[in-house]
Amino acid sequence: MPTTMLGLLGVLLCALAVSSDVTPQPDFNIKRMAGKWYLIGIATSDEWFVNCKANLKMGVAMLTPTDEGDLEMAYSSLNPDGTCWRMNQFVNKSDFPGIFSFHSERWETYNITFVDVKYDEYALIHTLKTKNGSTTVLSKLYGRTPDLSQVVLDKFTEFSLNQSILPENITILPKNGFDHQHTAATSIPGGFTPEKVVTPEVEKICLEMSASKLQESEVRIKHSLNKNEEEFRIRRRNTVQQCLQKLGIHCSLNDVPNIALLGSGGGQRAMVGLLGSVVQLHKVGLLDSILYLSGVSGSTWCMASLYQEADWSTKLETVKDKIIQRLSGPKVSWTDAFAKLKKYYNEKDHFSLTDFWAAMVVTTYVKEIDEHTLTEQWNQQSKDPFPIYTMIDKQSKQKKEADPWFEFTPHEAGYSLIGAFLGVSNFGSQFKKGSMMKKEPEIDMLYLQALCGSALADGEEIVKFIWQKIKDFFQRLFTQIKKMLQETGKDPDSPPADKFCQVLLDLVDMNLYVLDGKDPSALDESIRTTLTDLAGGEGQLIFPVGELNLTDKEAAKLYMERYTMDVSNNLSVWFKFWPFDLCLSIIRSMAMWIWGRKYDFLHIMTDEPVPIALLESETRDFIDAGLLLNSPYFSVLRKDRKVDLIISLDFSDGDPFMTVKKAAEMCREQNIPFPEVNIPSEDLEKPKDFYVFKGQNVPTVIHIPLFNVVNCGDKIEDWRSKYKTFQGSYSAEMITDLMDVAGKNIANNKENLKKVIRAIVEQKQRKAYTKHDSDVSKYRLN
Repeated sequence: MPTTMLGLLGVLLCALAVSSDVTPQPDFNIKRMAGKWYLIGIATSDEWFVNCKANLKMGVAMLTPTDEGDLEMAYSSLNPDGTCWRMNQFVNKSDFPGIFSFHSERWETYNITFVDVKYDEYALIHTLKTKNGSTTVLSKLYGRTPDLSQVVLDKFTEFSLNQSILPENITILPKNGFDHQHTAATSIPGGFTPEKVVTPEVEKICLEMSASKLQESEVRIKHSLNKNEEEFRIRRRNTVQQCLQKLGIHCSLNDVPNIALLGSGGGQRAMVGLLGSVVQLHKVGLLDSILYLSGVSGSTWCMASLYQEADWSTKLETVKDKIIQRLSGPKVSWTDAFAKLKKYYNEKDHFSLTDFWAAMVVTTYVKEIDEHTLTEQWNQQSKDPFPIYTMIDKQSKQKKEADPWFEFTPHEAGYSLIGAFLGVSNFGSQFKKGSMMKKEPEIDMLYLQALCGSALADGEEIVKFIWQKIKDFFQRLFTQIKKMLQETGKDPDSPPADKFCQVLLDLVDMNLYVLDGKDPSALDESIRTTLTDLAGGEGQLIFPVGELNLTDKEAAKLYMERYTMDVSNNLSVWFKFWPFDLCLSIIRSMAMWIWGRKYDFLHIMTDEPVPIALLESETRDFIDAGLLLNSPYFSVLRKDRKVDLIISLDFSDGDPFMTVKKAAEMCREQNIPFPEVNIPSEDLEKPKDFYVFKGQNVPTVIHIPLFNVVNCGDKIEDWRSKYKTFQGSYSAEMITDLMDVAGKNIANNKENLKKVIRAIVEQKQRKAYTKHDSDVSKYRLN
């Protein structure tokens, strides 16, 4: 995140002009920059620096000039958790020796100037980056050794102060643990004492990496589990064994079954239903038998709430009460949601509807802004089941160019069945040939919930729902836009904000009209008239007037897509700055239907058994897995997870058997072991509360529909109508009622669950005995 950004040597697009008081080193010699450099000092005008600087640790950069005069940089440092972070970058020379650039979608310009260099001692580097009219300054001091003279440190600090960087934003990093004589502050001119960040000893293996080592792949292509997950499984096995013994099911550690609990999608219904089910599993003594807890869509909202609390399974009543209190309480304020949306927009390269969905929609259901990350939520010594959050790759689903299943665990993110993974904190960062080129912030739990729970991202019938949400957002924002502009020193009448607001509202209404099959010609005329006024009476490059065939929905969709893009591109000529740029980004994302866009971490990797489409693309889009299969079966069907029993809690709307039947069908197509699924015809309309599907050499699957004849009697449809997927947030009474109904499915089937688990244990024991007898026979024959 910001910490790792400060570790970069310099990035982004070059604007060759340099500020008047910053000039490059005379007679700059790029060849003499080659080799290893230590990051000694950092100073910046960015406001987030004060909060993040305590996590900064000294790092090492390997600089390799090219024959063409460009510069390849490989950087390594320690993450706050003590693990090693690495990144490669390639910056381009300019027409001015000592000035370099790096291309990025995030910044308009990003100039890197080598200001003062003594090639065998130190290098003072100045970075100037701009976006939407605002400028950020970043100064860094590098040394050939971890120790620099006080004269050089003074020079760095004085230079930084001259760039209008506040004293508290200037930091001298510790001497990387090779000695511990750096606890006292160092005086500098002007009486200011820069803070010495006391950090853990920097591991030598990280600091002393060679350039070739830094360039090794940070992407894992292998059908195996992450070693941390393997270690957790070993520890969890003891917990599961003790749990089963309390239930009268006795087995050795080798015969402990691997049990996965799955929560389907279903919006807030799934969130509350999973909570009620987990609470009841705890009450009947079965929760500690679960190895994996995996979710799709709304179930991931429940998971995110549970894992906020370390060891939540040991204090579930307290955790449950806190969740219910939050869900039945007030919504997140519009001001806080907007501030979060602004942060999303400013902190990363790719903005999409998922950012808008997270801040302005998901918050209305989960009633909070959870800025923790998945890595922060997890303790490797956790007493809880191992969480797996799931989604799918949109392009792979639509074009069938690769297996689409994608998962997040506390350690890795990646393609479940393809076997391609990266560290979860690096998801969204830019990679090339398996090495990180640019670090992006780790996604937080709010964004992860939006990524997993974005069921609207593929449903054309509810495009109208999103347009209405955007309209509501614009109407609220536009009442404050003049004040926002004045607070940033902008004139709200030059260019006229009123005209911008009118055009966007007309554009949203025009899209809504077309979706309803209504004639939008009056709105079209209003938009064209306003754009012409903005251009001083000159015609605009806007989609030409043509016949809009409202009866042909596909043609109308394409017409409005192009029209919407043309209008937003025209507005961007005059309205390039905040918050106009945010509004236009939302409109463009809507027109192009862009969700969950991130850098492709497999970009141009070579010699890897990965579908070619994943190697060629620069970005991938990720959406709700429920749009393909509304339960995360494929996350636990990985061969390396060796799951024996799947308990599927189905909170889906409509057909209560569609998900399990579709899972069986997809597994047959991909030759993945899965039992046959046969549903009695009389159960299709009146489902029971417990189904078991099993077979030879396949995992056993327990399927539990949420609403059934056992817990709902003859009022199944009444319950379904009461708890629709997309409706207003539930009241406290609705939450309690739904949790009770979901909990009955567990309480009523405690003995059935134990019976299935006992049968699996016995089957594993028989296999072990058979294998033992076979091994003994082979020994005797030999």
